[in-house]
Amino acid sequence: MKKFLLAVLVLFVFIGVVGCSNDDYVNPEVLEVQLIPSRDSAVLDAQRAPLEALLEAELDMEVNVTVATDYNALIEAMASGQVHVGLLATASYVLAHDEGAADVILKSLRYDVDDNGNLLTDQPLVDGYKSQLVVAADSGIETLEDLVGKRIAISSFTSTSGFVWPANLLADNDIDPELDVTWVNAGGHDAAILALVNGQADAAFTFKDARTLVVGDYPNINELVIHLQDTESIPNDTISVIPNLDPDLVQAITDAFLAIAADEDGIAIMDAIYSHKGYAVATDDEYDIVRTYLERQKAWEFE
Repeated sequence: MKKFLLAVLVLFVFIGVVGCSNDDYVNPEVLEVQLIPSRDSAVLDAQRAPLEALLEAELDMEVNVTVATDYNALIEAMASGQVHVGLLATASYVLAHDEGAADVILKSLRYDVDDNGNLLTDQPLVDGYKSQLVVAADSGIETLEDLVGKRIAISSFTSTSGFVWPANLLADNDIDPELDVTWVNAGGHDAAILALVNGQADAAFTFKDARTLVVGDYPNINELVIHLQDTESIPNDTISVIPNLDPDLVQAITDAFLAIAADEDGIAIMDAIYSHKGYAVATDDEYDIVRTYLERQKAWEFE
């Protein structure tokens, strides 16, 4: 009798697990992929169709790539299940994950850059990057302390390199990020650089080296906008999926982006979107340092 009851129990557990898996996982007919607007939306919009074609070829399913209106909109879209795959910036990923909206599958790889914006192509790709402090050439700013009372352009208040790391850098150097400076929300890393060129800000924090984003319009950008210093390294941005996406599809998406990165034409498209040079498998604990900085930031209020 005991053996019979045990067998029945095992059967119910097995059926329950299988049933839960089938019922809970999302397996869409159209995969919704969304990009964050970390640079000019027109540039991103131009790459949507090529990325769609690449993913459709790898996944053998219909893919729809869109550009989010802002960082928070992508998090909300993933939380509601309207978007299945998000190319999330570092801080945005952490916020999304901690709200139960995203799980990281891949981290981007890039070449490191020197202080003049030159890619260090003779060195291995890196899975971290730095935020840089750049200033207008005529600003008179030479040190962090000189930022007090100045206007600082950023891409977004949720941007890791544009705000989270910079604000903590200021706090570590006894500069109150809430009271001692004025933040100018430019709406993109390239826009933050242009804010210096146009006299709308005295300094800017961007990923290193965002000046390359505007070199086409301003060949002398390194003379107009001067590099001052870097922050500590930041974990790279992510490719993330909603937590209840079908595991087989998640693996296929992971394999698809790795295959795209291994293809010369494929990585050229990802390079055009976010300067990605490759991908590596990532785990959530690699982003714990971001949580530490975000927790510290909760005490600050910004408009």
